[in-house]
Amino acid sequence: MSDRFSVAVVTEWTGTAGPAICNALVQAGFSVFINGPQEVLFNIPTPSDSMGKILAQPFDPTDEKEVQQTFLTCANHLGAIDVLINNNYFWNDAALNDISESMWEEVINKGLKSTFYCSRAASRFMKAQGFGKIINVISSSAFNGVYTQFAAVCAGIHSLTKSLARELAPEVRVNSVAPGLIDEPWIDEGGKELRQMLLKDIPLQRLCTNEDIAEAVSYLACGADFMTGQMLVLDGGEGI
Repeated sequence: MSDRFSVAVVTEWTGTAGPAICNALVQAGFSVFINGPQEVLFNIPTPSDSMGKILAQPFDPTDEKEVQQTFLTCANHLGAIDVLINNNYFWNDAALNDISESMWEEVINKGLKSTFYCSRAASRFMKAQGFGKIINVISSSAFNGVYTQFAAVCAGIHSLTKSLARELAPEVRVNSVAPGLIDEPWIDEGGKELRQMLLKDIPLQRLCTNEDIAEAVSYLACGADFMTGQMLVLDGGEGI
């Protein structure tokens, strides 16, 4: 890979920490293929000394044929697929008896199914070239059970992470990143009392940021070569 830039695919610009992840990867020297509209290219600061390319093309990660064709397009234009970041957005919430079939299918399709399809497509390129990394961005709900259907899918994705890590080794490393509650505008809209309540059980006394997630993804993408099948938890110590 010494004669080209490493190539990363980010499966959803509007997904978990999408812009921050893309920014971090570009800063780290990756060429990046983004599931998003062309306008996103103008929102990514590109280092003046970077020769890596940024391509954006919307695709449906729940459609396996479209995923396969899109990943082939990426490989043809950028030369390879070295890193896949599955950061699909699939959250919805309701009490158990209020979870409709459509809500359940939505999180299964956008979360578990899309992660499976994208991972399978990317792994074929990675195995053929003898190297690759798959990084699944989920949530600490995977082990604390918060939000029933969302938690179930997060846990399913991490189980898939471990299975893929075992099956695709030694060429491909597969890990997950599990942030706790992300610091978003709605929290401050709820007043100071809401933030204080949310911080009560977090030893580091702050919430996870998009930049925290991007930093963890960048670490796994750029290094961590002896890590596979693992979950990086970004909860500020809440799970202690």
